[in-house]
Amino acid sequence: MRNRNTNTLKLKKNPSAYAVWRLEQQLNYGLSENEKINRVELKKYLPVLNIDADTRKLCEYLLYGKKPSY
Repeated sequence: MRNRNTNTLKLKKNPSAYAVWRLEQQLNYGLSENEKINRVELKKYLPVLNIDADTRKLCEYLLYGKKPSY
């Protein structure tokens, strides 16, 4: 994954901030070829991710089996 607008070298110095940024990028803009989302990190950082409600509901359903309430 390449990002021209973020200094990833500086961001990698803070592992939790980098993990949150990377998950947000993957969920909002898609995955590269043969790339997977780390399930453990997604469970850990899901409450703090800045993603839309539908994506959050889908992640909760896939991780925990929670059915969305409408």
